[in-house]
Amino acid sequence: MKLIRVLLVLMLIFPVISTSAATPSPQPGYTIKTTKLYWRAMQASPVAKTLSTNTPVRYTMYNRSWSNVYIDGTRYYTPSSNLKAGIPKLAPAERIRLVNKQHGLSSTYRSRQLVTLTIPTVYTKGSERTLMAAEAAHALALLYYAGRKEGHTLYALSAYRSYATQKSLYTYWVNTRGTAYASKYVARPGYSEHQTGLAVDMTSARMQMGLYASFDQTPEGKWMLQQAHRYGFIVRYPKGKEKITGYNYEPWHLRYVGVKEATTMKQQNWTFEEWWAER
Repeated sequence: MKLIRVLLVLMLIFPVISTSAATPSPQPGYTIKTTKLYWRAMQASPVAKTLSTNTPVRYTMYNRSWSNVYIDGTRYYTPSSNLKAGIPKLAPAERIRLVNKQHGLSSTYRSRQLVTLTIPTVYTKGSERTLMAAEAAHALALLYYAGRKEGHTLYALSAYRSYATQKSLYTYWVNTRGTAYASKYVARPGYSEHQTGLAVDMTSARMQMGLYASFDQTPEGKWMLQQAHRYGFIVRYPKGKEKITGYNYEPWHLRYVGVKEATTMKQQNWTFEEWWAER
């Protein structure tokens, strides 16, 4: 009788251990359409959250039709058909789109991939300046965490800026410092890389969260300028290339173009314009 009891206990314990060990770790993915998250795996359950298209998530399969989605330690449920594994990729034409003083964007252009950055930002989350195209946002997170491992903490000051925001910013600097000054540092509305969702201005606590040329003399700035290409970013307006880019040196301004392209530009000491002419 005692042996039977022991066997029953073992039968109860081992299935639990086996199931637990088989539970997969959450994988990165993103929403492929507007997605409702439920408290239970049934559409009659109350809706807990609604996510927009291309929102990065961590998820695991729950059953044949449903997945668990994990946000800030909380588990939700959504139909698996709403999700796709990996990171949403930009079309090559979008990723390497040249935007400068000669090549612009329409006033209504807005990337369909915009998501909120997960790294520390100067502006409060919810501001458009904390948005970036998902592929670029993922690459920036990799850059950020690599820097943290080396003891460098970076902050994103300004990423996406809409046409309307750029117009307001440009007008402010023209009225404050004049057109000649503004043209060296601020793009005209419709001609700003920030509108692509692929550019971001980076800073640090040493810079008091501001943008200064001396950023390249700080440990964080030096590391970023040396390593950015490994994650697909170029320093868009490098020193000594002002006549080519049309803008003064900006060690804080990164532009996502992809690892292969960024590495080539780094090795050849090319600006984006020079790479475009040679591609």
